[in-house]
Formats: sequence, structure tokens, C-alpha cells
Amino acid sequence: MLEQFLFPDAARFCYVITDRNHPDLQNYHGLHPLEQALVSHSVDVRKAEFGDARWCAHQALRDLGHCDYEPILRGERGMPLWPDSVTGSMTHTEGFRAAVVAPKKHVRSMGLDAEPAEALPREVISSIARPGEMPQLERLRSEGIECADRLLFCAKEATYKAWFPMTHRWLGFEEAEIDIRSDGSFISYLLTRPTPVPFISGRWMVRDGYVIAATAVT
Repeated sequence: MLEQFLFPDAARFCYVITDRNHPDLQNYHGLHPLEQALVSHSVDVRKAEFGDARWCAHQALRDLGHCDYEPILRGERGMPLWPDSVTGSMTHTEGFRAAVVAPKKHVRSMGLDAEPAEALPREVISSIARPGEMPQLERLRSEGIECADRLLFCAKEATYKAWFPMTHRWLGFEEAEIDIRSDGSFISYLLTRPTPVPFISGRWMVRDGYVIAATAVT
């Protein structure tokens, strides 16, 4: 379901489709004990999504040429701690998990987020969207993207995932203005200062019941 066009050419990715109603812990039990320990007290659903996303990450790392198994632990605010020469991102939602990685010599930071292709609750959108973003949601809906508000949320989450490893600072929904384009691209203009880059570019798609957004700072 994921496509290479979402990512830089140097990136490698992996995804799995899962049963939404029956969590499978096989990938969790196959993790390094240090990885398992990160969610060892969680419910099975959380263990399953964590295990699947980490499994995807390790598969993508192997595709990148990292054959030695190193546990992917967590840093500040849950940020994955990748091998020193790698940047990447993971995502999980109901029935879908994925990861993407790339060499740091080509890509500085990345973000990946996936959500069900469903409209957000009406009361949520006001806390996510800036006033300047509302007209484009109407435009996207008129073009057949019924989950335009969820797409905006997804783009902001992918933006934050690329932002935090560069800055180690929180980025609120109001601190990035997203320009979502009909061609499957978007630009996140960063409104907070200081910032290492003025904007973060991304790509998006809606497919098989999911909306997916990916960002990269090259």
C-alpha cells in the first residue's frame, strides 16, 4: 500500500496490514528484550502495534544494509533512537503499521503518519486547524477528499515527527501552517522561532481506507 513516491529515493520502507479485532503478538515476542521492556506493562493491543511497527523498522533497516540487529529504543517524548547513521519514522493505527528509514547523509529527518480515512469529530478540528487552513479543507472536500480534516491532522503529525529530532522541542498544531496540494504534496510552513528550516516538505495519499502523510528534510 505504501509507495516509494512518498519518500526520498534513498529511503527504504516496510508496512504490514493486521487484523483490527485480534491483536497478534508474534512480532512483539520476536523483539529484543530491551524493546519488549518498553511496553511490557501495556495491554496486548499496544504490544501488538508496537511490535509490528518495530518489526517494520528492522525490515527497512535491513533493506538499507543494516544487518546487525540493534534494539530501537526510545528517547525524549518517545522518539525512536535509530542507528547513528540513520534517520527514520514509524507509525501505527488500527490495522496498519509502517516504518521508513534513510541514510543521514541523504536525509536529515523524516516523519510518517497514517490514520483511518475518516472525518475527524467536529469538535476536534478547531483545535488542529489554523484559520488559513480551513478554506483548503473545503477545496479538498469538493475534490472528493472527504477525510480532508484527517489529512491535515496526519500532515501535522508527520511534520512534528520530522521537526522533533532536529530541535528536541514541542511543535503545537498552531505552530505550523500546512499547504496541502491536490497533486499529493504539501508544505508545512514553520511559524515558531528559532527553526532549523523554514518549511518541511511532504507527500500524501489516501488508499485502502487510510490516509498517509510523509515528510522529509533533505
